[in-house]
Formats: sequence, C-alpha cells, structure tokens
Amino acid sequence: MSQNYEETHCKACGRYVGALEVCPFCRSFNPKRPIVRLIKYLTPIISVLGLFVLHYIGLNYGNPEVKLDTLTKRSNFAQITTAAVVNGPLRYYAATNKGEDGGGSIEFEIDDGTALMLVRCYDDATRELVEAKKLPAFGDKVKLRASFQYKGKGGFLILGSEKGIDIDRKTPETASPIKAVNDNAGDKFKRGDIVKVSGRVDSVANSKYEINITLDSATSENQITAVLPLSVLQASKLVKDESGEWTAAPRAGDFITVSGALELRGRKDDKHFVIMLPAVESIVKTSEETVKKDNIM
Repeated sequence: MSQNYEETHCKACGRYVGALEVCPFCRSFNPKRPIVRLIKYLTPIISVLGLFVLHYIGLNYGNPEVKLDTLTKRSNFAQITTAAVVNGPLRYYAATNKGEDGGGSIEFEIDDGTALMLVRCYDDATRELVEAKKLPAFGDKVKLRASFQYKGKGGFLILGSEKGIDIDRKTPETASPIKAVNDNAGDKFKRGDIVKVSGRVDSVANSKYEINITLDSATSENQITAVLPLSVLQASKLVKDESGEWTAAPRAGDFITVSGALELRGRKDDKHFVIMLPAVESIVKTSEETVKKDNIM
C-alpha cells in the first residue's frame, strides 16, 4: 500500500488517481498538500523565467574570449570569441556548377600571438560580408565570434555571419614617402604596418592571384608595388574568373594614393616591401602635386 494513500486515491470512490487532483472516475476534487501544489504550478513559471535569464546572459556576456593555443580537440564545436590580426591575404573559392551568382566561400589566417589559425566563411556569410563591405584583409585587427571545429591534427574557425566579425582598419592620416618606406625596412617600418603612400602608376600587371600596381615617387627612381589580391575582386564580383581583368584598374601614368599593410616579398637575401591593399576603396586618385608633396623626405 502507498505511503501517501490519501493523496493517491480518491476520497470519494477510493480508486487510484495518482498525481491527478480530479478523479477521472467520479470527478471528485482531491487537493494535494500545499507544498506539492506549489511545486506543480510554479515549475512552468520558473522554467519560462529560466529561458529569459539564459537569453539575457547570451546577449550580455556572449561567448568566452580565448587564446587560439588553448583550443584543442576537447573544444570541438565550441562557440568562442577571440581577438587577432589577419596574417595573410584573403582567399576566395567560387562555387562550382552554380552559375555566376552561385556565390563562394572565403578563407583567411589569423594570428593572436599564441598561434595561427584558419578562418572559413561559407556562401551565405560570404555574401553578407561582401554586402556589408567587411571583407578582412592582411593587417586588419579583428574580433571574431565563431565556432571552433577540430579535424585531423588541427582545428579551424567557422564564421557564420557578418555580425560575428568586427574589423579595426585604420588608415594613416599622412602619407609616407616611398623612399622612406624602402630605406627603413626592418627599422622604422616592419611587416604588418599600415602605411599610406602616393605615387605615379608605372605599370599594372595581372597574375593568377593578384594585381600588381607599381608606383614611383614621380620625383625619383624609388618604386613600390601595391598588391590587390584577385580574391577581393572575385568575392565582390568585380571579375568573373581568375583570368578576368579588372576594368576599373588604374592605368599607367595615373596619380593615386593607396593604403594597406606592408608585406615582405623576395628572396631571403633580397627582401623588399609591397603594400597589400584590403579593398578597391584603398585606391584613390590624386594629383601630381600631391604625389610630389607626399614624397618629400
């Protein structure tokens, strides 16, 4: 016999009713103890309030901020936040067999000082980044809210939306002379520094992965190359394929001002700087007078 016979059996007909308060046989009301009734009716209310609390925590506290070297296979599928610097050019992969408007995905590498890690962004998120003009570029300081996935011997991050990335891309207010950038490599200027220079376009050359714009100072033989990754143009649908030409590219003889991050190129004993351009908006037409003024040492 049950220890709570009076609460589990109907007081009118004596049949078993369990947790029910209304007997299904004679429809008599069988009230439970006050504490039981309190728990029964407060449980759904507490559950709903708990959902609101979780929603508030998610909005105000978000994902934990971590260092890349702490992410291991035990962190698989973790939602994390990290602050880092983009360590290389953007790579774009067009979707196959989906037509010109089929979209594509992008990849870029980040460095937070503890480790390097690849970040992937698939079709929908890539489209959002292009529309919001938030394509990351070499030298950008970024804050990511992404999902970590571990595969094989390493892991990578998946950026699911343009809202998951904040980009800090600062352009210097004043231009540096081309000669000063070339002469102070490794001293005043180093890899990843953001610079602005003005020059006359000496030549524009297309390669499989980038467009190289060679600038001279218009007053001397000093030259520097500004590099616009083809992936930036492909993701923005400004060229149709890898061999396509950018019709809006500057022409030889144009005077332009460019801004971007310094990258080292060349052989081990013959390193030189190039300027990695983050976007087409980083190229601005200017005048010959401005070029001469910006290149005064």
